[in-house]
Amino acid sequence: MFKMLPEKAAYRALRQSLQIVAALHDIVSYLFSFAQLGNSPNCFDSLNPEPLTADWGGNERIGTELQELQKMIDSLQNPLDPNKVAQLLIIQREVMFLQFDAAVRHLLREVYLSSGNSLAYQSVTDSMHHGLPPLSNSAVRSVFASQLWLPQLLDPRSPMTLTLFPWRAFLVDGGPFPVTIHNLNTINYNMQLCLCRLSDDDRRVAHGELVGMQFLMEDILQSSYDDVMEDHAEWQTAVAKKKQVPLTKGMFPSGLEKTCKAPPRLHDPVTSRALLRSFLITWKQLEVLKAEWGRLKLKVEDINTVPLYKQFAELYGTDILYPAMRAIARQMGTEDEFEGLVTSSQSILPPKGASEIEVKTRQLQNLLESLELHMIQDVKKKINQEMTLVTSERARAGSGLPTELWKHRVMQENFSVVRPQIVETFVQRLMENYQESDVEITFKKSHLQNCLTALGCDIMARERSNFETYTMFYENLLQQEHQLLYQKEQVHAWSQSPSQYPVAELSHEMIMEITALRARLTNLEKENLCLKEEIRKEVQDEYETLVQNLFVTCLHLKGKLDDYRLNMSRQVFEIISEVRKEGVDNMIDLKKKFGSTKDDDGLKEHLSKQEQLQALQDENTRLGELVCKLKVLSCWKQTIQKAQLSVKLRNAEKEALQNKEECLNAKMLAEQEVLLFRQQLVAIRKALAKSQADNERLKEQLDKQKHLLQEVEHRMTEEARSRQQLDVMKAANMEKMLEDMGQKEQRLQCLTEDAEKSSKIVQLQQKRIKKEMRSQLIQERSLKLDAFQWVDELQCQVYDLEAVTSQRNSPTGKGTCLKDGFGVLGVGIFFCFFVVCLFFNLSIIRNINTDVFTGSLFGGQENRSLELSQFFFFPAVFLITPV
Repeated sequence: MFKMLPEKAAYRALRQSLQIVAALHDIVSYLFSFAQLGNSPNCFDSLNPEPLTADWGGNERIGTELQELQKMIDSLQNPLDPNKVAQLLIIQREVMFLQFDAAVRHLLREVYLSSGNSLAYQSVTDSMHHGLPPLSNSAVRSVFASQLWLPQLLDPRSPMTLTLFPWRAFLVDGGPFPVTIHNLNTINYNMQLCLCRLSDDDRRVAHGELVGMQFLMEDILQSSYDDVMEDHAEWQTAVAKKKQVPLTKGMFPSGLEKTCKAPPRLHDPVTSRALLRSFLITWKQLEVLKAEWGRLKLKVEDINTVPLYKQFAELYGTDILYPAMRAIARQMGTEDEFEGLVTSSQSILPPKGASEIEVKTRQLQNLLESLELHMIQDVKKKINQEMTLVTSERARAGSGLPTELWKHRVMQENFSVVRPQIVETFVQRLMENYQESDVEITFKKSHLQNCLTALGCDIMARERSNFETYTMFYENLLQQEHQLLYQKEQVHAWSQSPSQYPVAELSHEMIMEITALRARLTNLEKENLCLKEEIRKEVQDEYETLVQNLFVTCLHLKGKLDDYRLNMSRQVFEIISEVRKEGVDNMIDLKKKFGSTKDDDGLKEHLSKQEQLQALQDENTRLGELVCKLKVLSCWKQTIQKAQLSVKLRNAEKEALQNKEECLNAKMLAEQEVLLFRQQLVAIRKALAKSQADNERLKEQLDKQKHLLQEVEHRMTEEARSRQQLDVMKAANMEKMLEDMGQKEQRLQCLTEDAEKSSKIVQLQQKRIKKEMRSQLIQERSLKLDAFQWVDELQCQVYDLEAVTSQRNSPTGKGTCLKDGFGVLGVGIFFCFFVVCLFFNLSIIRNINTDVFTGSLFGGQENRSLELSQFFFFPAVFLITPV
């Protein structure tokens, strides 16, 4: 076909031809398949063809679509350019398949689910997963491309990929068997597969939605055409201004000069199809994000039931759809009208004049913002979890690797015990060797014993496996709970001291700053809208009087015009009646002149009827004047009432503004009170924390005391136990001692005789010692008595001197001398008494020591008690005497 061309030109021509043929083949196949959706499968049979019914378009729709395609090709700038034709056909094919995909995947399923037809929804959902992917332009990998991969970030359909890796790109995008041709007409099969399980009524609903999709595409094209026409009108006005006003070069910017040089194209098929393709792709993106948003909000796997869909529709309408429509209405300046429509109809509809592309784009933007916020929250949670793991690894005392940071999230334990086939195995073994009769079945004893042994082994194996399984399950649960508890403790510890983690604080501050900026932006937008409304109201107030005056003048002019019209009609009728009278009189005179024999009653009767009719017309005009006056009065009343209502409305709006201001003031006061309450709450919390710390400290002290008491009690119990053991040991020792005493008594009897001899010698020695000690004690006693007498004499002298000094009234100097003398005398007495007491105490101690060895002091117990009393008495006197 292209043998005469050069190689590159032949390659380019062949490529363009194949693109045109492939796109045209797919378009024609789609049209025939769409027409066949509502017909029987035998309509395209070559042997027994059946005519296509007109339910889904039939032959007429196929011809119409092909004619429109030919018109689009003819409307190209260069219809003979194969590159442009191929581009148009490819875009048209993509638009047709995207249109069918969007209608089946999103629109049709939504209609079925909203109407409560769950069966049709599920059938379409199950079928589209098999029928729609082959109709899309997704890359289908070849079975031979498992080892020949394309490098990453390369599109298999891009020209650069085809130039660098032609064979690999061919294998990646050539289908499962790119070299062989296995089926040429898969479009019909896949489209039939999407709607194969629907009933006749459901197919009619599907046909209506597909036709509605076609009308939607036409509306989008028409709206885009209107926009282009508006741009063209603006361009014409700009050109007219440029012609009227001579401008020097450089007064317009370069962009405006370019726009003024050439008008935009009003109707380009490639541009219009590209617009439809971008709209359908945007719609698919919106539906995917909407489904994901619904799953996240409702926390379900899929929205496939009617209650879930109703709940999702309510959430989507309040959170996404209403803000999007309100933003569009605000942009168009019809926010009040939109609010009125929403409140009156209780349903959210797009504003009047809004294009479908803008509606979808605004919804997509809101969904992206919502999902972005959700992703930020997920990232914050993940950061907190990672920080918790890091803190837990830091807190670990071991020196091992940080394996906890490498672990994934803990999986949930799903425990299930497998049912063992013990009974079935036992019956099978038992029935392997048996003898059967008409009445009974007999087994051998050895066979039965073997079967019972095998049954016991199986039961033991089952119990062992159950024990091991339950033990492992319990250990896993304990480990998981321990890990969760440890993580919660670390999170609690981290929440008490967040200053250690500046990254989390910085991210939190950035998020708070972003939210504050967004809130400030919304406030500024609201302020801008409020200012616009105020300006509009001010302008309306300024021009209201002028409008009223104009209306009054218009009414006055209208009244004058009505009066003028009525006067003119009355004057015309009067002239006509006069002319009629003159004509009748002239006719009567002519009859009389020419001698006519006819009566003049008919003319007179006609004239009288005309006069009656004239009177009625006069009355009618008078009534018309009254009606006009009544209309003027009613219009005047209506204008006055409207003016009064507008004044009342302004007053009401002013009152509403005042109420809003008061409400804002009240809110500000309430916020201030809330801040004060929060500060008080913070102070109370600090006091509570301090009291809790004191309480914890007291608890620690109580715990310490309790621990000490427990230790004391333990020690007492140990001592009591040791005492009991000692008593037991004492009793045992006493028994042993008694036995030893019995043995020693026998020895003592032998030794007593020897001891008596020695005792006599000792007694003689003791008698001699006693005599010597008695003589010494007598001497010491005499000395003590002398000392006591001397002390008594000195005390008497002191008393006499005190009496003499009290009776005399001598000067102070003498008193001081006497006091000094008394002091010296007291010191001497004290010293003497000290010596006597010291001597006496030493003697008593010696007597006591001797008494220990001799066994008697002054011959008895009474003398010993006397000496002891003296031993304690003299030190007391020794202490009292200096005073």
